[in-house]
Order: sequence, then C-alpha cells, then structure tokens
Amino acid sequence: MITHLRGTLASKAPTYAVIDVGGVGYGLAISLVTFDQLPPLDEDVRLFTHLHVREDRMDLFGFADTGEREVFELLIGVSGIGPNSALTILSGMTLRDLQEAILQERVTELTQIKGIGRKTAERLVLDLRDKVRVTASADGGEAGDAVADVGITEEAAMALMTLGYAAPAARLAVSKAVDKNGADLSVQQLIKLALKER
Repeated sequence: MITHLRGTLASKAPTYAVIDVGGVGYGLAISLVTFDQLPPLDEDVRLFTHLHVREDRMDLFGFADTGEREVFELLIGVSGIGPNSALTILSGMTLRDLQEAILQERVTELTQIKGIGRKTAERLVLDLRDKVRVTASADGGEAGDAVADVGITEEAAMALMTLGYAAPAARLAVSKAVDKNGADLSVQQLIKLALKER
C-alpha cells in the first residue's frame, strides 16, 4: 500500500499531477481542491494517496490532506460511485459543504454536481450520513481543536487495517479518537481508543 508520496512536483494540471520521487515519476489523479494547494513546479510536495486496483489497471489518486482522502474512500464505497465520480464530487464542493449536505440530507444540492443524479445523491445520503462528520474544509478552513501528528494517525490507522478494518473505517475511527481525546497521544493509546470507536 502506498499511503503518501513526497518528492518534486514535475508537472500539474487541474486533474492530474506528477511527483518525481528519486527519479521515478508517479502520476496521480487529483481533485481541483488538491490542484489549488499544489506548489509551483520543481518544488517539494507531499500528497496522500489511494491506490485503486482493478482487473486491468491500477490508478493512483492524490490528496492534499488525509481528510479529503478519507471522504474519497467513503465515496467510492457507495454503490455506483467510482473513483472518477468521487473526484468529480470532491472537485464540485468543499469537504465541509459536502459533509453538511450529506448530514442535512440536502439531496438537491448534491444533484448539482456533474454526473450525480437524484438516485445516486439519495444513496450517498443513505450510505454516508452515519459515517460522515464535519471536519475542516478542504479549502483551508478552520480545523478542529485537536490536530494529531500525521505520522502517528497513519501508523494507528495502518495498525487497525492489519486487524481487519477497511481503510476508510480505520481512518475514521482514528480521527474520532483524536477528536474526543485530543492530539497528545502515543500510537498505542490512539490505537486502543480507536478500537473503542466501533
């Protein structure tokens, strides 16, 4: 599993970026939100990633922060929403607006996103309303009070995945544990608390 890439930004477009890591160029599909946060070319960059494996190909998706990746992984877990549709959704509204639309069951607002019909919007609300929580908006809005070290949260999430959690559920459990207990936690404490977030 590739959780993130750190390297030099070799090229960028509104839906695609290439990061040079030790002489190897990794192409990543990205949202407009992530594109807006990319540095100029030839500067250092880190993107969090999701590797999507299908029978005939592997696609790498890049995100400016773990919150956007978490929502992406929740979206692709909804029947009828593939990774490209999930990127379109993330490009169509901020994370906060998307999460609020789901929590408040604003189906009409979700149908304003290209490619999302009423049935898909209703399915989004039905499948995700219990999984989505309001977090920092992807466009640099205020984050919650607790912001844990990314390395610690990733390590805790990976531990949960080895215990059988799906990636989105693992990250969500870790995120909830940080929100409830603060960011000053060791990896072991965070794992124990996240295990209680079923």
